[in-house]
Amino acid sequence: MNLPDTILLDIFSYIPLPERWLVASVCKQWYGVCHDPYLYRHVQLDNLEYRTLVLALHKLVGVASRVKSITINGCYSRFIQDTIVPVHFSNRAHNTGPMLFSHLTALQPHRRRDEYLKHNFDLHDEFSNMFTQLLCNNSTTLTSLTVQNCSLDLEMTELFCSIACHAHALESFTYKDNHDKGIHSSGLLQAIVTACPRMRHFHGSHSGMDDAVLLTISRHWVSLESLTLCSLKSRDVLNHAEFISEGRQLTGSSPAGRVSGHALWQLLEKCPKLECLELYDLACISNRELAAFNALQAMAMRENERQQQEQTSRDPAASVPVKRFTPYDIPKSIFTNKRRNTALRTIPGSSIRQLTITKYVTTPLSKPGFESLLKLFPRLNRLQYETNFQTFDNLFEVITRDMFDAECLAVKEWCDERKDQLEYIGRWNADITAEQRLMAGMASVSEGA
Repeated sequence: MNLPDTILLDIFSYIPLPERWLVASVCKQWYGVCHDPYLYRHVQLDNLEYRTLVLALHKLVGVASRVKSITINGCYSRFIQDTIVPVHFSNRAHNTGPMLFSHLTALQPHRRRDEYLKHNFDLHDEFSNMFTQLLCNNSTTLTSLTVQNCSLDLEMTELFCSIACHAHALESFTYKDNHDKGIHSSGLLQAIVTACPRMRHFHGSHSGMDDAVLLTISRHWVSLESLTLCSLKSRDVLNHAEFISEGRQLTGSSPAGRVSGHALWQLLEKCPKLECLELYDLACISNRELAAFNALQAMAMRENERQQQEQTSRDPAASVPVKRFTPYDIPKSIFTNKRRNTALRTIPGSSIRQLTITKYVTTPLSKPGFESLLKLFPRLNRLQYETNFQTFDNLFEVITRDMFDAECLAVKEWCDERKDQLEYIGRWNADITAEQRLMAGMASVSEGA
């Protein structure tokens, strides 16, 4: 007995791609159901090898025209994962001296591109073509895009350019843990911000984030609800050191402080719906900067009080209670004079409910900093803070383990006193990061010199 198409649609929705298309050959009815665009409103591509992923995208281009969300999770390339290439120094002949080898993904972009051409690896171009076409076909319906836990070297594709050109209805974008630096171009980030004005959730550690991008976000994403900010190649951005093309230099960190306190304050001021913030190793989050934020917040509150007093003085009737029965007394000027917009501004920081802060290579917070945090975010419900002893040891000369433990305990006790209104998750003994090891090695070399 044949099942109705509606029942088959529900059953086939649980079959992962691309196995779903294998059942299409069973009969004509199943073929029709498997090619129904309704079945591809939410596309989930999990744990696919690069070639299989490209073939799945090619199939989706032909059948999916009402896509609302796309999730690419855990996809990988065996070639990219396993390829080791020789690295030659420019100051010596290639056939002399010891030969060095490097993993393919550790090379600079132009060197990786040369290696892909040498090995006839063209999946990046095929991915770009299929993904761009898929976004173009669903430019008015696609609202959510997630790419995470992938090892595909997506920096070689046109993924981000396709988003800027065709994903104008996007409301949620997550790009994280893909073994790269995220969107490393400030200009490309700005292009995405201006092209996607409906964005509400934007997550991912992008090394191109700076003041210019953040100010653009403040102007265009007025409905923003959650945001991830990272201006450093911390553990969440780069899990290994990067070997520069000819082997001359080893780098592991980008310039600190690319996101200033001024830009962060503009974000809090211009995005009144912002509820969730993830701040990874921002130099502008320190005891001193937070105290400055408190002063700006106090000024904003005084300005609101002044506007409220002016509004009351202009309209004395507003402070007089209205009686239940009053005669109709409509002033003649009500039809000729328009009342000025006297709505009070939202106090910056008052909308934040969840906050995540990590400190590994920038100045960590102490108890006064946490006190300033709660003043800046008075409605904060959940605070997660992550650091380790190496952070304090690298940035302060006289710090000891006992002093570090005492500070950790003082912050915990202070937060426990407010546990009815604040959920505090403190990880003060997180593992040392690769960047911290690199910084410690550089410091030891300079001291030895």
